[in-house]
Amino acid sequence: MIHLPRWLRALVVAALCAAIAYGAIHRDALHVARLTDIVDDHPGIAPMVFVVLHVGSSLAFLPRGVMALAAGSLFGVGWGLLWAIIGSMAGAMAGFAIARFTNRGALRAEQAPLIGGLLRRAEGGGWRLVLATRLVPVLPHSLVNYVYGMSRLSGRDFAIGSFVGMLPQTVAFVQLGEAGASAASGEHFVGPLLWGGGLFLLSILGPRLLPQRWRE
Repeated sequence: MIHLPRWLRALVVAALCAAIAYGAIHRDALHVARLTDIVDDHPGIAPMVFVVLHVGSSLAFLPRGVMALAAGSLFGVGWGLLWAIIGSMAGAMAGFAIARFTNRGALRAEQAPLIGGLLRRAEGGGWRLVLATRLVPVLPHSLVNYVYGMSRLSGRDFAIGSFVGMLPQTVAFVQLGEAGASAASGEHFVGPLLWGGGLFLLSILGPRLLPQRWRE
């Protein structure tokens, strides 16, 4: 494991707190139209710009769903899904790594009465619990990344559970984003809208369909 100096860990935490505060203050600026303008200003490197923005939004507690909507609107279903998955996974792993390397064992389950139970469940549940957590729409994407990073859960289990758990909602939002872009341009949008709405509903019902042992 990489051991960061204490001063560097403090600097990373301070920078992260500043980014979260900035994101909270300017949350209204994060919408599909604004993201479209930013990416359109850099057409040659649009996918790279999108992925960087996605990682930044993941670190700053900004909604992952908005980025998937933007991906569908900007790139269509096929490429949009690819860039949305890459962005969401890169953001998830970045948050996990920051929490893991800045915490470095300083906070353990037995020392954290508020989140100790969640940390213990994370450490014992493996990738299946990560998958179940990702399917719960009310849990903030960024918070999940940081909490799992503070636990002793392996990066492999976190990555597998995150990828499988985030995929249904990512596909749904990309479809809805493509439907919105099609509707705005007067093209056929009913199919993507139905697909996106159906997948989103299925993703919400997903946790109830999982075996009980995966959620314990």
